[in-house]
Amino acid sequence: MSKYLPSLKAKPELIPFVLRCVRDNPGNYKKIEECVATLWQERSQRVKKPTVRNSLRAVFGPSLRHLQLIRGEGNNLILMPEGKKLLNSYENEGEAAFKNTFAKHFIRLDRDDGMKVLFELQKLGGPVSVGHLLKHLRAESPDSQITEDRLRKFLLYCNYFNLVKFRDGNVELREPQFKNCLHNIDVKLSDDKFVNALMQEYNKLQSGIHGSPYAAIPDLRDNVCEATGISLDYFNEMLKNIPKETSKYLIHLTEPMQRRSGGIRLADRYLYYIAVYKKQEEARK
Repeated sequence: MSKYLPSLKAKPELIPFVLRCVRDNPGNYKKIEECVATLWQERSQRVKKPTVRNSLRAVFGPSLRHLQLIRGEGNNLILMPEGKKLLNSYENEGEAAFKNTFAKHFIRLDRDDGMKVLFELQKLGGPVSVGHLLKHLRAESPDSQITEDRLRKFLLYCNYFNLVKFRDGNVELREPQFKNCLHNIDVKLSDDKFVNALMQEYNKLQSGIHGSPYAAIPDLRDNVCEATGISLDYFNEMLKNIPKETSKYLIHLTEPMQRRSGGIRLADRYLYYIAVYKKQEEARK
């Protein structure tokens, strides 16, 4: 599977305000769009002001999706767990805490799903030109879809987090800050704790619902990640690897009737719905 760098067109310093637009206008895409456009128009230094349509659909929406901060379409657009966490840190702890929380999430995404840019920059040691870094990344991953423009925008995020510095046309890793972000970057759960969280959040989703026993994997994943602090990728990894049936529980995964985003791929099957059952003998204890 080829690696890639996401297209990050949104300015990182505006992200908490865009997240607030999404949170404060639930179920109303038009209001979210207008909120984002007004925000960007007020802060943009472009001669030609950005349009309402481009603000969310072409710039902030794609960037926040790549960063796993929002999901859903139209009136179903919502914050993901990390989006909620980042906005909460900004509003309750300030910009410094927001940057630190965001930096850890950003590094984890690049390490698990991206090109490990900061880790590769660490390997190179010392300041290097962006061109040299680009050449190195292409050599490490020949099939990757990486351009200099995307790399520069990625590094601008890193600079915002204080993870790199630019000097004399070169870029250099801020080693102490990078190592500090790596400390406790991952939350891990035992299989038992993961299944317990899965059951608990599944039961909350099913509370008051009659009919189908199935819940959408994206909804359950968001709830479990928010409750436990694990990452989305770690949730997917755990769900794929844990036994689907033991003496204590049964997990049943099924495919959607029509293609929906946010599921998981297991072997050659794309799965979107989940049902979690506690075995009767276990439930009686």
